[in-house]
Amino acid sequence: MHVSIDWAVCCGAGMCADAAPRAFRVIDAGDGRRRAVVSGPAADDVLCEAAYACPTLAIRLIDDDGRAVYPPAPPATGGR
Repeated sequence: MHVSIDWAVCCGAGMCADAAPRAFRVIDAGDGRRRAVVSGPAADDVLCEAAYACPTLAIRLIDDDGRAVYPPAPPATGGR
């Protein structure tokens, strides 16, 4: 699974690091803000728990086929 963190949205709350301490940590980004970073591998279910814990939805999870796992992609519309 591919993990990305949108730093424009991340508030540095650290809930991801609490949920998955081997996968995430929070750093001082040098601009007076704290931000999460990916620090190591983790099982998919652990990554999902960390993403669900993020209060700002800054964590994106993409499966190996390129499909959004979290947050889920909106359903396709009928195109009428």
